[in-house]
Amino acid sequence: MVQFADTVSWRISKRGLVLSNPDGDPYLLDHAHADRLPELLAAHPTAADLTRQLGDDVQAHLLVNDMLEAGLLCDPASTTTGAGPAPASPLPPKRVVLTRSGLEIAGIAHQARIVHRILFPFLSTIYGRVLVGAIVVAGLVSLLIGRPDAPQVSTRPWVDATLGLGIGLACAAAHEMGHAVALVHYGRTPGRAGCGFYWGALCFYVDSSSGLTLPRRARIIQALAGLAVDAVTVSILAIVAQTSSTTLFIAVCWRMAITGILNMVDNGLPILQVDGQIALADYLDEPDLAIRARAALGETLRRKPKSPITAQPSWLPGYGAFSLVGGISLLVAGAVVWWWVIGDLLRALFTGNPAEIVIGVYLVGPFLLGILFSIVGLVIEVATQND
Repeated sequence: MVQFADTVSWRISKRGLVLSNPDGDPYLLDHAHADRLPELLAAHPTAADLTRQLGDDVQAHLLVNDMLEAGLLCDPASTTTGAGPAPASPLPPKRVVLTRSGLEIAGIAHQARIVHRILFPFLSTIYGRVLVGAIVVAGLVSLLIGRPDAPQVSTRPWVDATLGLGIGLACAAAHEMGHAVALVHYGRTPGRAGCGFYWGALCFYVDSSSGLTLPRRARIIQALAGLAVDAVTVSILAIVAQTSSTTLFIAVCWRMAITGILNMVDNGLPILQVDGQIALADYLDEPDLAIRARAALGETLRRKPKSPITAQPSWLPGYGAFSLVGGISLLVAGAVVWWWVIGDLLRALFTGNPAEIVIGVYLVGPFLLGILFSIVGLVIEVATQND
């Protein structure tokens, strides 16, 4: 008899059955009978019976075999009966894994639970909500006042750049911790946390795939949790920039507040495949929205007949075009704003000593590479999308 593995969670979406396994990648089963799979498994069928109930064709055989091999399905009887030696116990996962781009660390759930245990009781009270609201309102007022009337770079540009990098990394880590804490709040366990170099810039991420099978409202909140953290950190930076009497803090905090807003726009708009687009996909119950939309746009541009996965809904090509044009426009506009905010610092760095020039190259190099390859990637994805 086969059943879902104990670690597997699932939900039924418009596109099929969404499965989440903490030990592997999430899955979307786009099968004619995928929505019946939980009901069929409740009757404790054998693998052969399940294959027959799913259609008894090649696709059904492949589906059942693939799910067994991926650990999504298991047969408890096969592990408790039968001749031969018992299977070896699986090795515990490594706490730290070195990847091609950086490090992945297990155990982020422990830190997320600590943060949740400390912050959530206070934030769930009226006092906590008023405090957060007051910080955001004060931050908004500080931003509307405009750039402080002070030098935009201190007398030691390398200190500005180094402090800004540190604050930026701390804000990015707080953003990802927001996603992890939201998962803990809804009873799920965050996967591995990672830090690595993306186009040369140090970035952070948290595996949130265990949240894919949460109820819709919880999925949307979890997707936007990082942006809520960003709203607070940007507000604090703006307040410090307006109230500080130190040129270094004024310059750095204002610069990081504006770049933080830029990051919030990039993450929040449902264009690029980040938080805003994920939240929209959750709201529409379209788990593979971005991939299908760009595939539909590619078929439309090449005047090819629609494939079964892109035929519905009818607005898919339009959203694909919107995300492509909007994504390119957003990246270009972001580059302009980024230069407006950080241009003074870059000029000071590139006219300084060799160490300051190296810091300037590190600041501008990954950003330009990210812009270039993101634009090229968007275009190539549409142009070469296969059915």
